[in-house]
Amino acid sequence: MRTLRAANLLLIGGMTAVLVTGCTRAAQPQADQPQADLPATTSLPLSTAPASSTGPSSSSPASSTTTSRPASSSAKPAPASSATVVPIDGPGGCPTRSLKVMALRASGAAGHQYAFLQFTNTSAVSCSLTGFPGVQLIKAGNLIGQPAARSALPPARVQIAPGSSVTARLVDDSTCNADNSDSVQVIPPNRSDRIVLQLSLRGCALHIDPVART
Repeated sequence: MRTLRAANLLLIGGMTAVLVTGCTRAAQPQADQPQADLPATTSLPLSTAPASSTGPSSSSPASSTTTSRPASSSAKPAPASSATVVPIDGPGGCPTRSLKVMALRASGAAGHQYAFLQFTNTSAVSCSLTGFPGVQLIKAGNLIGQPAARSALPPARVQIAPGSSVTARLVDDSTCNADNSDSVQVIPPNRSDRIVLQLSLRGCALHIDPVART
Protein backbone atom coordinates (compact mmCIF):
# COMPACT_ATOMS: atom_id res chain seq x y z
CA MET A 1 0.00 0.00 0.00
CA ARG A 2 2.75 2.45 0.87
CA THR A 3 4.53 1.71 -2.41
CA LEU A 4 1.36 2.35 -4.42
CA ARG A 5 0.69 5.63 -2.60
CA ALA A 6 4.23 6.85 -3.25
CA ALA A 7 3.93 6.04 -6.94
CA ASN A 8 0.70 8.01 -7.17
CA LEU A 9 2.28 11.04 -5.50
CA LEU A 10 5.19 10.94 -7.95
CA LEU A 11 2.76 10.74 -10.88
CA ILE A 12 0.69 13.69 -9.62
CA GLY A 13 3.85 15.78 -9.01
CA GLY A 14 5.12 15.15 -12.53
CA MET A 15 1.84 16.16 -14.12
CA THR A 16 1.75 19.32 -12.05
CA ALA A 17 5.25 20.26 -13.18
CA VAL A 18 4.29 19.68 -16.81
CA LEU A 19 1.23 21.92 -16.46
CA VAL A 20 3.20 24.71 -14.76
CA THR A 21 5.91 24.59 -17.39
CA GLY A 22 3.35 24.71 -20.24
CA CYS A 23 1.58 27.71 -18.73
CA THR A 24 4.84 29.55 -18.26
CA ARG A 25 5.85 28.96 -21.87
CA ALA A 26 2.42 30.05 -23.16
CA ALA A 27 2.62 33.36 -21.24
CA GLN A 28 6.04 34.31 -22.68
CA PRO A 29 6.40 34.90 -26.46
CA GLN A 30 9.24 33.15 -28.10
CA ALA A 31 12.07 35.57 -28.77
CA ASP A 32 13.08 34.01 -32.03
CA GLN A 33 9.58 34.08 -33.59
CA PRO A 34 9.53 36.61 -36.51
CA GLN A 35 6.72 39.21 -36.56
CA ALA A 36 5.49 39.03 -40.13
CA ASP A 37 2.93 41.88 -39.74
CA LEU A 38 5.56 44.64 -39.18
CA PRO A 39 7.82 46.13 -41.90
CA ALA A 40 11.54 45.58 -41.76
CA THR A 41 12.07 49.21 -40.58
CA THR A 42 9.81 51.81 -38.96
CA SER A 43 11.83 54.91 -40.01
CA LEU A 44 9.89 57.26 -42.33
CA PRO A 45 11.33 58.44 -45.68
CA LEU A 46 12.36 62.12 -46.03
CA SER A 47 9.57 64.36 -47.34
CA THR A 48 9.89 65.40 -50.98
CA ALA A 49 7.03 67.94 -50.82
CA PRO A 50 7.93 71.47 -52.11
CA ALA A 51 8.56 74.28 -49.65
CA SER A 52 5.50 76.16 -48.44
CA SER A 53 4.45 78.98 -50.78
CA THR A 54 4.05 81.32 -47.81
CA GLY A 55 7.74 81.30 -46.98
CA PRO A 56 10.35 83.43 -48.83
CA SER A 57 12.32 81.65 -51.54
CA SER A 58 16.08 81.79 -51.24
CA SER A 59 16.36 82.24 -55.02
CA SER A 60 13.76 85.01 -55.32
CA PRO A 61 15.03 88.59 -55.59
CA ALA A 62 14.04 91.02 -52.84
CA SER A 63 12.02 93.13 -55.26
CA SER A 64 9.70 90.21 -56.05
CA THR A 65 7.96 90.67 -52.71
CA THR A 66 7.38 94.40 -53.20
CA THR A 67 3.77 95.41 -53.88
CA SER A 68 3.16 98.38 -56.13
CA ARG A 69 1.09 101.11 -54.51
CA PRO A 70 -0.75 103.93 -56.24
CA ALA A 71 0.29 107.44 -55.51
CA SER A 72 -1.43 108.93 -52.48
CA SER A 73 -4.60 110.82 -53.42
CA SER A 74 -3.71 113.38 -50.76
CA ALA A 75 -0.53 114.36 -52.64
CA LYS A 76 -0.69 117.90 -53.94
CA PRO A 77 -0.80 118.40 -57.72
CA ALA A 78 2.27 119.98 -59.37
CA PRO A 79 1.88 123.68 -60.27
CA ALA A 80 0.96 124.46 -63.84
CA SER A 81 3.97 125.10 -66.02
CA SER A 82 4.48 128.69 -67.09
CA ALA A 83 5.13 127.30 -70.57
CA THR A 84 1.48 126.30 -70.96
CA VAL A 85 0.07 128.00 -74.04
CA VAL A 86 -3.34 129.63 -73.56
CA PRO A 87 -5.57 129.05 -76.63
CA ILE A 88 -6.30 132.78 -77.07
CA ASP A 89 -2.64 133.34 -77.93
CA GLY A 90 -2.63 130.67 -80.62
CA PRO A 91 0.14 128.10 -81.13
CA GLY A 92 2.95 130.63 -80.65
CA GLY A 93 1.99 132.17 -77.30
CA CYS A 94 4.91 133.50 -75.22
CA PRO A 95 5.67 131.43 -72.11
CA THR A 96 6.39 133.53 -69.04
CA ARG A 97 9.96 132.23 -68.89
CA SER A 98 10.61 133.84 -72.28
CA LEU A 99 9.46 137.29 -71.16
CA LYS A 100 11.41 140.06 -69.47
CA VAL A 101 8.92 142.35 -67.72
CA MET A 102 9.65 145.93 -66.65
CA ALA A 103 7.57 148.72 -65.04
CA LEU A 104 8.49 152.13 -66.49
CA ARG A 105 7.16 155.32 -64.87
CA ALA A 106 5.99 157.95 -67.39
CA SER A 107 5.18 161.67 -67.18
CA GLY A 108 1.97 162.58 -65.35
CA ALA A 109 -0.84 165.00 -66.00
CA ALA A 110 -3.36 166.86 -63.87
CA GLY A 111 -5.00 164.27 -61.58
CA HIS A 112 -3.36 161.31 -63.34
CA GLN A 113 -0.17 159.25 -63.10
CA TYR A 114 1.09 156.96 -65.86
CA ALA A 115 3.34 153.94 -66.20
CA PHE A 116 4.08 151.38 -68.92
CA LEU A 117 4.46 147.67 -68.43
CA GLN A 118 6.96 146.38 -70.98
CA PHE A 119 7.18 142.75 -72.15
CA THR A 120 10.33 141.75 -74.05
CA ASN A 121 10.74 138.44 -75.88
CA THR A 122 14.04 136.99 -74.68
CA SER A 123 13.75 133.71 -76.63
CA ALA A 124 15.21 132.88 -80.05
CA VAL A 125 11.79 132.42 -81.68
CA SER A 126 8.85 134.71 -82.34
CA CYS A 127 5.88 134.47 -79.96
CA SER A 128 2.71 136.40 -79.18
CA LEU A 129 0.66 138.00 -76.40
CA THR A 130 -3.02 138.93 -76.40
CA GLY A 131 -5.11 141.01 -74.00
CA PHE A 132 -4.71 142.73 -70.63
CA PRO A 133 -2.11 142.18 -67.91
CA GLY A 134 -3.26 141.77 -64.32
CA VAL A 135 -2.03 144.66 -62.13
CA GLN A 136 -2.22 145.62 -58.43
CA LEU A 137 -0.11 147.98 -56.33
CA ILE A 138 1.91 146.86 -53.28
CA LYS A 139 3.26 148.69 -50.22
CA ALA A 140 5.55 147.00 -47.67
CA GLY A 141 4.59 143.59 -49.02
CA ASN A 142 0.82 144.19 -48.78
CA LEU A 143 -1.60 144.74 -51.66
CA ILE A 144 -3.18 148.19 -51.62
CA GLY A 145 -6.14 149.58 -53.54
CA GLN A 146 -8.04 147.50 -56.09
CA PRO A 147 -6.74 145.54 -59.09
CA ALA A 148 -6.53 147.63 -62.26
CA ALA A 149 -9.75 147.72 -64.28
CA ARG A 150 -9.58 147.03 -68.01
CA SER A 151 -9.91 149.99 -70.33
CA ALA A 152 -12.36 150.13 -73.24
CA LEU A 153 -9.61 149.56 -75.84
CA PRO A 154 -10.11 146.30 -77.79
CA PRO A 155 -7.44 143.61 -77.31
CA ALA A 156 -5.52 142.20 -80.28
CA ARG A 157 -2.97 139.48 -80.73
CA VAL A 158 0.51 140.98 -80.95
CA GLN A 159 3.42 139.06 -82.48
CA ILE A 160 6.76 139.69 -80.75
CA ALA A 161 10.01 138.98 -82.61
CA PRO A 162 13.09 137.83 -80.63
CA GLY A 163 14.46 140.83 -78.72
CA SER A 164 11.38 142.99 -79.44
CA SER A 165 8.91 144.41 -76.90
CA VAL A 166 5.24 145.29 -76.45
CA THR A 167 3.74 147.53 -73.75
CA ALA A 168 0.54 148.03 -71.81
CA ARG A 169 -0.25 151.53 -70.46
CA LEU A 170 -1.26 151.84 -66.78
CA VAL A 171 -3.31 154.93 -65.81
CA ASP A 172 -3.73 155.99 -62.16
CA ASP A 173 -6.45 158.39 -61.05
CA SER A 174 -4.23 160.07 -58.46
CA THR A 175 -6.79 162.50 -57.03
CA CYS A 176 -7.49 160.30 -53.98
CA ASN A 177 -5.65 160.63 -50.66
CA ALA A 178 -4.17 157.09 -50.62
CA ASP A 179 -0.60 156.04 -49.85
CA ASN A 180 1.99 155.62 -52.56
CA SER A 181 3.08 152.12 -53.54
CA ASP A 182 6.66 150.88 -53.53
CA SER A 183 6.07 148.08 -56.05
CA VAL A 184 3.52 146.54 -58.37
CA GLN A 185 2.35 142.98 -58.98
CA VAL A 186 2.08 142.10 -62.69
CA ILE A 187 0.49 139.02 -64.26
CA PRO A 188 1.25 138.65 -68.00
CA PRO A 189 -1.85 138.45 -70.25
CA ASN A 190 -3.65 135.08 -70.06
CA ARG A 191 -1.10 133.73 -67.58
CA SER A 192 -1.11 133.00 -63.83
CA ASP A 193 2.52 133.82 -62.96
CA ARG A 194 2.95 136.82 -60.64
CA ILE A 195 5.90 139.17 -61.10
CA VAL A 196 6.71 141.93 -58.58
CA LEU A 197 8.47 145.06 -59.85
CA GLN A 198 9.44 148.38 -58.25
CA LEU A 199 6.95 151.16 -59.02
CA SER A 200 5.65 154.17 -57.08
CA LEU A 201 2.05 155.24 -57.78
CA ARG A 202 -0.72 156.56 -55.57
CA GLY A 203 -3.04 153.77 -54.58
CA CYS A 204 -6.12 155.18 -56.30
CA ALA A 205 -8.27 153.77 -59.13
CA LEU A 206 -6.19 152.06 -61.81
CA HIS A 207 -6.96 151.31 -65.48
CA ILE A 208 -4.87 149.08 -67.75
CA ASP A 209 -4.77 148.99 -71.56
CA PRO A 210 -4.18 145.79 -73.59
CA VAL A 211 -0.67 145.02 -74.79
CA ALA A 212 0.28 146.80 -78.03
CA ARG A 213 3.38 147.42 -80.10
CA THR A 214 5.82 149.89 -78.63
